[in-house]
Amino acid sequence: MIPFLGEIFAILAAFCYAFGSVAVTKNARENGGRGNAVLLSIVLTAVFSGGLWLIMGPALSPIDNAFWTGVAIFVAAGILATVLGRIFFFRSIELAGAIETGLIRRLIPVFAAVLAILFLGETLTAASALAFVLVFAAVALVVLTAPPEVAAQEPADDPIERADTPRALGQRNTGRVLAAFSAISYGGSYVARKFAMRWLPDPLLGAFIGAVAAFVWFAGAAPFSAEYRRHIAAMFRRPTGWQLAAATSISLGQMAQFVALSFTTVTAVAIIGTIEMFLAAWLAAWVLRTEARPGPAFALASILAMAGVIVLALART
Repeated sequence: MIPFLGEIFAILAAFCYAFGSVAVTKNARENGGRGNAVLLSIVLTAVFSGGLWLIMGPALSPIDNAFWTGVAIFVAAGILATVLGRIFFFRSIELAGAIETGLIRRLIPVFAAVLAILFLGETLTAASALAFVLVFAAVALVVLTAPPEVAAQEPADDPIERADTPRALGQRNTGRVLAAFSAISYGGSYVARKFAMRWLPDPLLGAFIGAVAAFVWFAGAAPFSAEYRRHIAAMFRRPTGWQLAAATSISLGQMAQFVALSFTTVTAVAIIGTIEMFLAAWLAAWVLRTEARPGPAFALASILAMAGVIVLALART
């Protein structure tokens, strides 16, 4: 087996997710609105993973109890990541703001590691612990050196920001809890995918099952949700170039993450996934130029994060 194969695919997944998020921002600035990248990415994931499975995937496992157990867990993983994780994420932004939600979501590797220890029997090695320290030191450095004007990103007319009333504080605390649930959902999806491979060791088929499950959820909920109906309707409009780029990149990231989980631990994939925020910042600043170029503190943080990934990879040689 190729050395570091799982880690390589985990880094590729982080890069794809980072490019996808920057492409979404680029589309919003040039065309306005969120567009149809969400459902489009789900459909493309199903098409790409299903097509690749037909071309190069292994023979279908025997249709027995083990097969259906794997399918059920892959469905749960798709719901956790694509549906619940996203629902909690957007609602937490509405209640607590994008800044606090973004910080709490940095706990995804922590929840993933804890759940992997509880349900998969993984252990937190000295190298994993050191990687955690380096990566979260990088995140802390970014947070502590963020310019004060970042608060201006929050809506000025938000009643939560105008007064510390009991109702406003309650809404913010609810938002924080939902952000934590979002992080738990995403961390749980890592564990569920790895767990499903014990019964159905096929990452491409797993990605296909998860994508189909998420699409069925959206289609089934559309009659009861105006937001979901908007997403469904957007599927029938021609996507812009940046919407297509974002959806394609996110789809490739999802498949790469599935492959990574089949070759390395949940903890490793979760820690490596944290570098997405650094990759996105550099892509936004230097490639697509949608954001200002990061300063020296961010460069140092990026080096710390990559050092954590290198420690994690070298420990598995």
